[in-house]
Amino acid sequence: MRPTFAAELTIPADQAECLGTLRAPAARGALTAEEIQHALAQPLWPRGGPTMFDCVQPGESVCLVVSDHTRRSATERVLPILLRGWLERRCRLQDFFILISSGIHRHPTPAEISGILGAEMAQAFAGRIWAHDPDDTANLVAVGRTPCGHVVSINRRATAADRLILLGAVSYHYHAGFGGGRKSLVPGLAARANIIFTHSLTLDPTLNRLHPQVEIGRLDGNPVAEEMLAGARLCQVDGIINTVLTPAGKLAGVWAGDLELAHRAACKQAEQLCRVDLARPADFVIASAGKASNWIQSHKALFNAARAVTATGRIILQAPCPEGLGDEHFRYWVTRPTLDAIFRGLRQNPDVLGQTALSTRMRGPRTILITDLNARDRRDLGLNTAPDIQAAVKRCLQDWRGSSQRRPTYYIMPEALSLVPFPCRPPAPPSL
Repeated sequence: MRPTFAAELTIPADQAECLGTLRAPAARGALTAEEIQHALAQPLWPRGGPTMFDCVQPGESVCLVVSDHTRRSATERVLPILLRGWLERRCRLQDFFILISSGIHRHPTPAEISGILGAEMAQAFAGRIWAHDPDDTANLVAVGRTPCGHVVSINRRATAADRLILLGAVSYHYHAGFGGGRKSLVPGLAARANIIFTHSLTLDPTLNRLHPQVEIGRLDGNPVAEEMLAGARLCQVDGIINTVLTPAGKLAGVWAGDLELAHRAACKQAEQLCRVDLARPADFVIASAGKASNWIQSHKALFNAARAVTATGRIILQAPCPEGLGDEHFRYWVTRPTLDAIFRGLRQNPDVLGQTALSTRMRGPRTILITDLNARDRRDLGLNTAPDIQAAVKRCLQDWRGSSQRRPTYYIMPEALSLVPFPCRPPAPPSL
């Protein structure tokens, strides 16, 4: 008998073999204020450079870009230390403003802004906090053209400031490889057309499949990640501050400095904290999307959990989704009659929400969802559902017994929203 993250669930060993609970490696406690201060004073630059406190001079206008409410970033811990250092160097608070890199997400509420910045910082910046609008053409300015030939437009407030500092968090991303870094600008502060074009690169140019080089954890050679970087480089970024959090949400690292160097250092730590290598895939997985607010965010847990099982393995996912699907336009995509119809639609209109719908539909037939979504949302999502994990496991085992004599194997993933399994590749045959 093995307990799971749902305490009431046990699976008799004669019915299925548990291969283990997939958890992040043990991490030390959260960084102290002194450690955050030290990281900001020791940034990474290609040829040396100033501390983050010395990147800004008195009298300069400063745009501080922060992640929105869909990303845990620990900005509320870093920003007070950063601002205090600038004020000690005689910079003025009124010269700083906040720009939330919300991309195409809904704008955060005042309560969510307070959660992002911390109550003290939200009060300090009151009246100088803006959320990005990708459709507000009057506040978008073209900054150049990428090697792909695509013109990039960025929020005017970011380009008009004397200094541009990006604060974000690095975690795995299923299309861009990793979050943070470049993503604060593209897609975070980009025009909708830029966001759509960048996400269009997830598709294979000719076949109805995802581009084979668009992979979670991959930056180099990934067309999505490379186009985002090319777009971000068209802006004058004076420095970034990227945090790394454990799956439990503790601040584990702060990496500051150059757009690329600091980001890659943070990616390396994120990989150490959130990657788990599997000796073999299982026949099914029991996973949790944790506190994800809606299906669009919970889908990340589905994507990660699917990596823990075989190509035909089942996914049992607990995802309450208190805010529903997350976007009404997602409903249009996820209810297309076939996968081919979604592919055709995405080639005509490479909508980000269509990408999520495609991924959902590709994994949907193998999934049993435990959720609080209403009846219409459950129906439109098209996934099998169960009232609780025990019922989902029972159905999964019944289906298995009808198709195989072998005892199935399974993993448990309490942190599927942020933990990413990587099946070990078989060793290459010896050269002759």
